Amino acid sequence: MHSPLTRFLLAGFWIALVAANPDLYGAAVAAPEISAVQGSILNGNTIKVGGNGFGHHGPTVAVFDDFEKGSDGKVTAIGPGSAQVGTWDTIADILVPKYSNAFAHSGSLSNMSDWSDHGAHEGGRWIGKMLPGGVTDIYFSWWAYVPVNRAIPGANTPWGPNWKLFWIYHHPWPASDYVFTLMTDSLPVGNPPRADYFLMAAADDRNAPMRANFDTRYGPSTFIKGRWNRWEVYMKGSTSNGTLQAWEMNGGVKRTQIASRNGVVTIHAGELWDNLHFPGYGRGDKNSQTYYDDIYVATGPGAMARVEIGNAAKYTECTNLAVITPTFWSDTTIEATVRQGSFRVGEAAFIFVLDVNGTPNTRGYPIFIGHRVGLPTSPNAVPEKP
Repeated sequence: MHSPLTRFLLAGFWIALVAANPDLYGAAVAAPEISAVQGSILNGNTIKVGGNGFGHHGPTVAVFDDFEKGSDGKVTAIGPGSAQVGTWDTIADILVPKYSNAFAHSGSLSNMSDWSDHGAHEGGRWIGKMLPGGVTDIYFSWWAYVPVNRAIPGANTPWGPNWKLFWIYHHPWPASDYVFTLMTDSLPVGNPPRADYFLMAAADDRNAPMRANFDTRYGPSTFIKGRWNRWEVYMKGSTSNGTLQAWEMNGGVKRTQIASRNGVVTIHAGELWDNLHFPGYGRGDKNSQTYYDDIYVATGPGAMARVEIGNAAKYTECTNLAVITPTFWSDTTIEATVRQGSFRVGEAAFIFVLDVNGTPNTRGYPIFIGHRVGLPTSPNAVPEKP
């Protein structure tokens, strides 16, 4: 039993330790708070967000692309200038994805994989991001769409549907690799024991604990044809204490966590994640096209930290979110480029800042898309509609 003096000294020690190490301890103490936003909330414009508790680590944005830099029917570009932020670095050989104006989540273009081209040959049709040197912390999100009159890749074959929504791995493949795999054309996917939708599935068999990191092996999904769906993934690589988390959201369902494994083996010793593909794989199919839009990839200790526009005052109530790409980040100030997503000019929305733990401000900061906001403004005030 500690004496009152000892308890007092210990309390002082922990207060000093927390103050000296805000990233280790302070991030969990309180949610970020936004006190002011300045700038025009319009696609491509720069805004400043003021407040506190944002954290000292922001994300390293590896790539963001809304595919608006392309042209309908052209092969998706790689190399310098290929994305809005960063670059796409690799693309499938022959079986390539293309820009398409048939369907888009934002703007007028998306990235389309036509699983019927080249005689419906399987595989390919991906765009890739290389992560030089490899990473152990990564967060990525994307929107995907399948038209109501199209099939999940492989549905019209004897082998059945097989669409890997992404593929992340250490080169050469397969090494420390993970995928989401959808194996049904009957949507939405029901609850287990239907083995139609595999989450965080590792194909690398060299380490049984890693392969066992299916989140309950398979699960349900609210994804349906004819409606854009957003997925998010956060991964922390470790040979003993890794993390695998995932979320799903669409116009009919609030953001929902669909996978969460912590303290598990997620990567092999000496390996780092250095390649990421969208999509990962698909079986050739005479009647299948899939579409991707607004892909965002962030790495580093602040990979989970981000700024987003949402359509509800509470982050967990949102059914639409658009990631804003930061150019400067401190505990009290963020500068970022607006990425409007599917929000329309004049639409009421809210700004959220999420810290390194993925914790958002309690109440979103109200704005109108296309409206210019200035300092100072109360976070509880509703700006004048343009």
